[in-house]
Amino acid sequence: MRVLVVVEGSHEAGGALEAILGRLTDGKLQMELDRLANNNIHLHHGHGQGYYKKAVRWLREAEKRGFAGLILLVDNDRHPSRRAEIDRAQNETLISSIPRAMAVAIEAFDAWIFADEKALSQAVGRAVPTQQDPEKVDHPKKHLETLLQQLGASPSAALYSNVAQHINLSVLEKRCPRGFAVFAQRVRAI
Repeated sequence: MRVLVVVEGSHEAGGALEAILGRLTDGKLQMELDRLANNNIHLHHGHGQGYYKKAVRWLREAEKRGFAGLILLVDNDRHPSRRAEIDRAQNETLISSIPRAMAVAIEAFDAWIFADEKALSQAVGRAVPTQQDPEKVDHPKKHLETLLQQLGASPSAALYSNVAQHINLSVLEKRCPRGFAVFAQRVRAI
């Protein structure tokens, strides 16, 4: 199945999300990545529901480009309405009927990277202790940067990708039930 994968950050687009998607679908997806903030994709102006509008616009763009499906992942970034907006777009059938998997990482994709300390340990070559509940960390990117600095490493697309290739998906689903588990379920459904 040929799908358009839309992401916010450079670390997701650097191979990490592709690795996770490949593992979730046993490599059955043919993926093309694009950035949520692509300047060639224009939204309708107006107040409110910004992420709903973005998601719907990407549904239309995926259809326009001839994709069979859309996968869209954004960070929550402490915006309580974002999950509801993305869920609304996920369930929207009047605008587009193509299969989709839209979800929100709580609070950010970076939390998924430190959710499985064994995969992170393997990637950095040093023992990493189990981290606090990933979905309760206010600033996962900052938390991960600090952790990596303590380990003598730095965040990079290559590191994220390495972790994603080895991460235990069951552990990730258990430790990130509101973000990753929902995302995984929606990806498997398409």
